[in-house]
Amino acid sequence: MRVIITGAAGQIGTQIIDELSETHELCLIDRSPVSSHKSMITDLSNGHSRTHWKFWLEPTQHLRWMEAFKNADVVLHLAADQRDTVPEQQLLFDNIQVNLNVIEAAVRHRVPRIVFASSNWAVKAWERELAPSCYMPDGPKINSDAPPRPITSYGTSKALGEISGRMAVDQGRLGSFVAVRIGSYETAPPEDEERRHRWIGVQDIRGLLRRCVEAEFKGFHVVYGVSAQPTAPYDISHTRDLLCWQPQQLP
Repeated sequence: MRVIITGAAGQIGTQIIDELSETHELCLIDRSPVSSHKSMITDLSNGHSRTHWKFWLEPTQHLRWMEAFKNADVVLHLAADQRDTVPEQQLLFDNIQVNLNVIEAAVRHRVPRIVFASSNWAVKAWERELAPSCYMPDGPKINSDAPPRPITSYGTSKALGEISGRMAVDQGRLGSFVAVRIGSYETAPPEDEERRHRWIGVQDIRGLLRRCVEAEFKGFHVVYGVSAQPTAPYDISHTRDLLCWQPQQLP
């Protein structure tokens, strides 16, 4: 399969390159060079002025980086600004406009699937509402049917990414879109107890995203990226069933 990876120079991107490079043809895209790999260095937000935001690209507008999407089978869309302090105007371009542009590029080149790196921040209000009982093994959990309920601008950008992907599927413009609500990715279990509930380790994030790329399914889906701790606030039953994936790591 030919897989586009945006945000390939990031922490998760470098892990996924190692995971997929021997079995798939990869096209790596980032604003920064990807260490030890050939990549396309570009700004996915627009390619031109960063002062005028627009929902979709004009039909006649075809940016240079879009050519890379030709003959791709999957787009693994990891590119995003995750900083807590990023100005909202910059977030508008670096996250929201990037998401829309990537979806449009995939649609124009008939890419069958987008795997979108969403976030626990897209459903943070659900978690806050259910806490602390959602951290108990037998407590209520947030499932894949839960609609987005963000409480930050970053979470809102991820929620809009999910909604935009669903719209493209519902319009018949995209075959499948899977939003991966990633918990807290860290190479080792965090010391902070709250983050540990949402932790996902290297082995699990690599296996989960591989299954998102390779599993057979169509339509719009939400899955959760979390390791095997029973205190996680998410119900991963749909994640397991859709992807035939089971987390292995424990904090």
